[in-house]
Amino acid sequence: MYAIFGGNFNPIHYGHIYSAQNIAKEIKIKKIILLPNRNPPHKKITEISIIDKINMIKLAIKNNYLFTISILESKDKRIFYTIDTLKKIRKKIGYLKPLFFIIGQDNLELFDTWKDWKKILLLTHLIILPRKCTEKKNIFLKKWINSHMTNNIKLLHYQTAGLIFFSKIPLINISSSQIRDNYFQGKNSSQLLPYAVQQYINLKKLYL
Repeated sequence: MYAIFGGNFNPIHYGHIYSAQNIAKEIKIKKIILLPNRNPPHKKITEISIIDKINMIKLAIKNNYLFTISILESKDKRIFYTIDTLKKIRKKIGYLKPLFFIIGQDNLELFDTWKDWKKILLLTHLIILPRKCTEKKNIFLKKWINSHMTNNIKLLHYQTAGLIFFSKIPLINISSSQIRDNYFQGKNSSQLLPYAVQQYINLKKLYL
């Protein structure tokens, strides 16, 4: 079973890694594909290059066989949309296997602003990571979520797509923005991200 974990990963940290590992145990996923986005449509363009982000991810997941990395959303400077990426993935793996797409609960609140958002569940299940958020979803979005929500892990593996599952794993309160601010202010972030990633950030003088 494959899960896609997309994000800005600026930088990748233990919040990403531990959450993904816990999700894999919770719903029995064999492989998680980390999908760094060069130009995410809902975030500002960052000064850190996609090459640096990819290099940091490779260092963070080295010798961890749960993870692999995809550069589908890193090849050029255009904006990449989830629906288009999922179509490419489905074209490669077919439609007979379940596919999981992991997003944070904060992103779910904005899900109705994503391109062709209703069609995304035709291609994948959504796995929702616990995050601190406002929970101010509009009524229409709430109804849509409720109509697709399940607590049945077996059903996630029986169906190939179409369901929304709220993970019960513990909230890990680490953010990339917190880490960037720490580096800018000269504060220690050693407990928040792998040592190899720390070394890379210091070597390349990122976030200063």
